Amino acid sequence: MIAIIVAGHGHIAEGMVEAAKMIYGGNLKLTAITFENKEGIEDLKKHYYVVLDELKPGTEVLFLIDIFGGSPYNAAIQLAYGKPNIEVLTGVNLPLLLEALSMQSNPALKVKQLAEHLKIYSQKSFKIFSEEVKKTEIKRLSQTEDDLS
Repeated sequence: MIAIIVAGHGHIAEGMVEAAKMIYGGNLKLTAITFENKEGIEDLKKHYYVVLDELKPGTEVLFLIDIFGGSPYNAAIQLAYGKPNIEVLTGVNLPLLLEALSMQSNPALKVKQLAEHLKIYSQKSFKIFSEEVKKTEIKRLSQTEDDLS
């Protein structure tokens, strides 16, 4: 099973993990790391090491981070560099986290495959309401025309 670490500025990670637990239930291989105002990259790395040290050697790990280039990201990439069992993604949101959790326990899935899937998924899951309404209207008009034929 791939371990998932959600990290971000302030309490964003805690909020997403709590929401995921509300939806999926509490028994998840999922950890939130909070980056507090007066902390630095070294503090974050210590928080990350606490979680990583609890995992079995060789466990695959997916970091889901809020912002590319921010301190949570910079700390995570320092730990991930040169380690094929660790992947770091940015732009985490609740749908992305839920998708990761839905696939997390697949024993055949590697962390790199999950990361690639999530990259594609995040693009497909981003929706603009007005565009969705147009699609629905076009579909409805198309069905109406088919019914008239």
